[in-house]
Amino acid sequence: MQMFRVLTCLTTEHDWRLVAIAGVVCFVASLCAVSLFHRSQRAQRRTRGTWIVIAGVAAGFGIWATHFIAMLAYDPGIGIAYEAGLTVLSLMVAATITCGGLSIAVYIPAWWGPLVGGGIVGAGVASMHYLGMWAVELPGRVTWSLELVAASISLAIIFAAAALMVAVRRDDWRNTCVAAILLTLAIVLHHFTAMGAVEIIPDPTRVINAFSVAPTALALAIANAAMAVLGMSLVAAIMDRRLREQNLQLETA
Repeated sequence: MQMFRVLTCLTTEHDWRLVAIAGVVCFVASLCAVSLFHRSQRAQRRTRGTWIVIAGVAAGFGIWATHFIAMLAYDPGIGIAYEAGLTVLSLMVAATITCGGLSIAVYIPAWWGPLVGGGIVGAGVASMHYLGMWAVELPGRVTWSLELVAASISLAIIFAAAALMVAVRRDDWRNTCVAAILLTLAIVLHHFTAMGAVEIIPDPTRVINAFSVAPTALALAIANAAMAVLGMSLVAAIMDRRLREQNLQLETA
């Protein structure tokens, strides 16, 4: 019954064209995050923290952008807007918690380091989503299916943990892509399961705050900013990889 509720939400209340765009942004963000995570693993101790922060910010932007583009695809049948302060806070939370999870995965060499770190990254995904949903303003009241809320959080934690467990094995493109796919699944499965948990009860007495932001303008601005940040971060990761490969070749020549 609960799975049917999620499928109904996805198939009847979402614009699949925008869902596809959100998926692309999510995969690019995940690919970028894993690539930067690998750079932090290979970096010297004095620069490792910098790479972790860059990876966390890039991943946070990607998670944030995926959420709001997917929210633009969501049509509950009534107009919605977002409270600006909570929307910005959700980005900061996503980036901060992701940085924390990646730090644990990098600095703790034990097998459980990536497992715990990935779980924290998944918790960051969930925190960002529900804080973002708290920012939603609409002429109605939101109720939640607690079973689906718990399932959405579990999916984010499990798949994000799996992503970092895979990522720490090898720094090659095949492994990077597999880890990025798992991280994408963590974000996407969490989002749509969490949206299936939502039920909106119309209430015309509730008024949208005058300082709220229209979803179309917000999603477009976030998508543009996220792709710019992700593009620069991915280029930096690729350049660092090639530089290290060239240095290694010179050392072994």
